[in-house]
Amino acid sequence: MSPVDSRSAPRRPRTGTGIVWARVEDGFHVGSRDGDFVGYIDRLPDGRYQAYDSRSRSAGTFPELTAAMRALASPPAATPAADQPPIELREIR
Repeated sequence: MSPVDSRSAPRRPRTGTGIVWARVEDGFHVGSRDGDFVGYIDRLPDGRYQAYDSRSRSAGTFPELTAAMRALASPPAATPAADQPPIELREIR
């Protein structure tokens, strides 16, 4: 079996929200889509996450980071939860 050449391997279509999340520091994340600021998420002392939109307006408080990310991924009530694309988390160093 020969190794796979990454240049000839078929590309998988990317799913997700198109938002890139950067962890600026522990508990503080900033999101952008196509270079445009989407908002930020701050971890509260009790472990919940407070999400803010691009104008620093509260988008809600959430028990999980991915729920806060999803709240900023699309306008409220625009897409039923079951139809929303997945949030992909990767650590890049």
